Amino acid sequence: MAIPGSSDAWSHGNGAARQEYSYGRKRFAGGVQDLASAVAIDALLHNPGAKLRSSNPFAACPGAAGVATFSLRRGMTLQEGFAVHDGLAVRTDYTLQAGSRPDPNVIAAMQNVLC
Repeated sequence: MAIPGSSDAWSHGNGAARQEYSYGRKRFAGGVQDLASAVAIDALLHNPGAKLRSSNPFAACPGAAGVATFSLRRGMTLQEGFAVHDGLAVRTDYTLQAGSRPDPNVIAAMQNVLC
C-alpha cells in the first residue's frame, strides 16, 4: 500500500508485521565507497542503538550498488541499498521485523532503482 502523500514509499502489514520501503535521490560528489560510509554513519546516527550487521554488494548489480543491513531496537531490521548514478546518490530503505519473511517485491524494486 502506498504511503499517503508519497510516490516513492509503500508499507505492508501492521503492528509487528509492518514492513516499509522507500527510496530517494540526492546530489552526491563521491563514489559508491564514499556513499557506503555515509549510509552507515547516517543509519547509526538516526537510529539510536542500531548495529551494523553487514555491508555487501547488491547481487543484482554487483560493483555498482550495495546493501547495508542494520539491527534496530524493538526487533526491527533495516536494509539500506545504495548506488551512485550521474552525480546522484540513490538510496533505498526497507524495514521489517527481524526474522520475518521479506516481501519478494523488494528485491525487484531495489533493482529498478539501484541498477
